[in-house]
Amino acid sequence: MIVVVPKMASLAKPAISSQCLGYLRRLAGIHSARLSPSFHQQVRGKKKNAKGPHVVNVRLLEDIQGYGRKGSIIPIAPGRMRNIYYPQRKAEYVTEAQMRTTNQKDLLAERDFSFGLPQTQPDPQPMEEMAIGVPTKLLTPKRTSEIIDAQVPSDIIFYRVPIAIPEPEPAPPEPVGNSINAIGGEAPLRKAPELEPSITRIFGSVSTADIVESIKAVLSASEEGARVVLAPEDITINEKESEDLGVEADRLKALGEYTIEIRVKGVDPLPRRVVIKVQEADR
Repeated sequence: MIVVVPKMASLAKPAISSQCLGYLRRLAGIHSARLSPSFHQQVRGKKKNAKGPHVVNVRLLEDIQGYGRKGSIIPIAPGRMRNIYYPQRKAEYVTEAQMRTTNQKDLLAERDFSFGLPQTQPDPQPMEEMAIGVPTKLLTPKRTSEIIDAQVPSDIIFYRVPIAIPEPEPAPPEPVGNSINAIGGEAPLRKAPELEPSITRIFGSVSTADIVESIKAVLSASEEGARVVLAPEDITINEKESEDLGVEADRLKALGEYTIEIRVKGVDPLPRRVVIKVQEADR
């Protein structure tokens, strides 16, 4: 026997099952929303500021450079107050209650950054030069030579410390020959040669630049002499450039007297003498 199942019954069963599943899902969603609403929506609150105040009000117990005078109430960074001023008894904390009862003269003030700092004054020299505004006329070579000849002395003296060198002992006299004379006496002695005087070296040579500075120091005593233009190249040492004489190029390296020439372009050179003496202990 064959049982025939209608087609409509086989199709309706799956449809009912799908509707039931959908209903159960909607029902589960409603109940879960009621039980835990935060599961579906996250609510963020305002963050609290973890940092403390940026400044604290303090009363200075002494004058502090760059901050203020003793007794002033000023705002200061908490770290500086906590680590420096409070341990060193330079300032004390001021509470809100104390601020409300403070006298008018002790009201909160701003920090004085210029307190205790040296007051710098502008250099008046540039202002004077601007006020004068008169161009300086250069001296002629002839007038320059006349001023140098009239104001610079004949001897330009320097003092230096000599270098101590042990003097060599004189050699003993040598006999004329090894033979004995006919009379039986000893051979006559030959006189030892005299040593040539040696130069005395000094600590710190005297250069042409030193000579120019000394000349300028003399000329600066007068207004016209201060306008003289002189360079180390204008000084010529007439001595022979030899180490034996204490002269090396443009430097004098020994005690003694040296002849120099001051040259001004367009006129005859002016002779002068440089004297280097021993520096005394009290100089």
